[in-house]
Amino acid sequence: MQQNYFFAVFLLQQEPQVHVLNFKDKNTMSTSEQKTLLQQQLEELVKVGVGGKFKNENTEDYVAKIEEEIAFEEAMIRGGITRYQKLIKDAVVDSQESTTLYGIVLQQKYITELSAMINDEVKTMTSGVAGNRQTALKLLCQCLPKSAFINEEFITNNPNVWDTVSLIALKNVIDGISAETTLNKLAIKLGTALMLEAKITIFKDEEKDKYNQVAKRLTGKNIPQNANRYLYKRKVWTYCMNKHNLQFDDWSKENQLHLGVKIVSLCEKLGLVKHQNRKSNKIKTICYVEATPKIIEEIKNFNIKNEALYPKYLPMLMPPREWENPFVGGYYGKKHNYKQSTAKEISQSLNKENI
Repeated sequence: MQQNYFFAVFLLQQEPQVHVLNFKDKNTMSTSEQKTLLQQQLEELVKVGVGGKFKNENTEDYVAKIEEEIAFEEAMIRGGITRYQKLIKDAVVDSQESTTLYGIVLQQKYITELSAMINDEVKTMTSGVAGNRQTALKLLCQCLPKSAFINEEFITNNPNVWDTVSLIALKNVIDGISAETTLNKLAIKLGTALMLEAKITIFKDEEKDKYNQVAKRLTGKNIPQNANRYLYKRKVWTYCMNKHNLQFDDWSKENQLHLGVKIVSLCEKLGLVKHQNRKSNKIKTICYVEATPKIIEEIKNFNIKNEALYPKYLPMLMPPREWENPFVGGYYGKKHNYKQSTAKEISQSLNKENI
């Protein structure tokens, strides 16, 4: 380290060979006033020490620089919080909350429970219970592949076969969970999404080779970056199924509505949403679906805990700290270390590293 330092001083003391054209401009600097880029860099190295460490006994300037670095790292965290909040806001506006971090967590949290509830409802339906919403569950069986119908026991004793249905249901419910929507609108949306899944399942059973080609095309970076991924996939699947003349009897709006309402009622039992009747005028009442206070509070606490986890990483103003252990080193701030250190403590630690 000392050899590099003395070498830098030696280079700085050398007279630079600068060739300057003799312009007759009064604003042109003289040769003695000009400095090469190398000289400027070497002066900075001599000022802070080669490697960015002060060598003199007075470390006040050094501590000030460390304080500036810590403030800079805090600005990185604030920038990450702003970016996170913007992503959440945009997702709420576009009704795409299922793509957010808390949306993904909610799907993972409730998918198993919802699959078990659907499986129990299908058992009840097969026993002959009456009701439009109950009999509409027959349509869900079209969302299962042929392999699920080897025998009846396979369906009724394996709730996991409904995971795809549960994922579609949760995605559509969570997409607008921060805002309210009418029950009919959400139910039709759910029925339409599940009908598309039934079509894709039948397409896979009947045209497996064609299905695999399309599925491979819709993975990874093949989807345009500026496109809504769900809408883009839906259009591609619809086009391919129409092209191959898939035979499918579309579900009626009534059946879609009954099925969607049934799925919403299951989500109510999970505590995700609730419905509320509101009068729009004296003779008309509209049923709205909105998130429960428990879920709203859960989302709020989740965002508070996670919004600072993805700061905007920028180049450091100071040389990075040596890694004392897997949890202390690199950046200076508490966000990147398990304990907070003052600027003076960091300065003392760095000076020890140079000894």
